[in-house]
Amino acid sequence: MTHTQTARLLTSFIRYADEKGSIDKHNEEFFGEIGALYSNGNQLSEHLYELSAAGVVYYEEIGEDGFAPIIMAGCTKQTAAHLASLLKEIDADVEGLRRRINEILTFDPDRLKSEISVAEEKLGAARRAAEENELLRPLLRQITEIEKYFHGVSAVADKYEDVYKNIIRPVQLEGKSGVEATVRWAIISIVASTAISVVLGNWKELAQLFRSLI
Repeated sequence: MTHTQTARLLTSFIRYADEKGSIDKHNEEFFGEIGALYSNGNQLSEHLYELSAAGVVYYEEIGEDGFAPIIMAGCTKQTAAHLASLLKEIDADVEGLRRRINEILTFDPDRLKSEISVAEEKLGAARRAAEENELLRPLLRQITEIEKYFHGVSAVADKYEDVYKNIIRPVQLEGKSGVEATVRWAIISIVASTAISVVLGNWKELAQLFRSLI
């Protein structure tokens, strides 16, 4: 279960509990609200029992097979504290996502390519020096490995530049405030929260999807 689901569940418990922390077993609004948070009833029951076992809430179904159970539910002394802890974690997750999105939105592909180019020139000079000097020749193997690494980085940078031009740059021009509520901002969030290698491996499909939404 996600932190958000649990936080919403606990919020419902607190909202509908009376001064003693108990929830009316006939409160249809409460059960309808928490039921909507999960894809099925078994998932909800399992989570409720887990929280009850941990002392976060009180939840128990009393009855015999074949008969509708009597449900006893309510808050405990830990409910509010656990909710506060979850909200703190959610806030930290959101802040982390914001930082990652900001890093992507402020990415400078030209600077990256320039730095790669300078590094490759230095590697080329190192290779020539090693090829011309027997004392340095043993370094050729390491230089070759480094060159392979930079070729890979350069290829990634080329693909990332296409992602930047087709997705990130239009968002920069339009402004974050104008797209947060749109599907395009959701796509940017996916770019930020997905391993960059996966994103770059599917950049053509992602760019096509983005353009179809404009």
